[in-house]
Amino acid sequence: MQVAAQQPFTPLPLKPNCMVWYAGDPCDELIQQYNQAVAQRQRQEWQIDVTAPLQRQIADQQKQIADQQGQIKALQVKIESQTMEGLQSEARNQALLNGIGAGLGAGLAFVVAVAGFRRLARNATASMREPERAASAHQSWHESDREAIDLRG
Repeated sequence: MQVAAQQPFTPLPLKPNCMVWYAGDPCDELIQQYNQAVAQRQRQEWQIDVTAPLQRQIADQQKQIADQQGQIKALQVKIESQTMEGLQSEARNQALLNGIGAGLGAGLAFVVAVAGFRRLARNATASMREPERAASAHQSWHESDREAIDLRG
């Protein structure tokens, strides 16, 4: 709010230049009207002298309030922006961790599958070689028996 424009002062009539002959004569009434106008003018001047600084102070405080409200709005926008940036950063980090977890899970599944495949392949070749080993073990047992028999005999 701006300082209120100064109200025009009550105009002062011309000071009567007459002589009062009796109470209530026209000159007496003119002097009373003049004195009332002077008194009213003094009240108006006093009121303006008292209220003008207060009106300036009010205007200054309202300007300060408007400035602070602008600062508050700017800070709110900044906080909202930083909150959004933080949430986006957190979402990116979570997505990165989820990706790393999925990659590690897939890698571990691959390792388990390869190990299982190797084990199956090893068991399959071992079961194919089992008769050969049994024959070879049987054959080597007979040879060691022969050697033992040869030594005794």
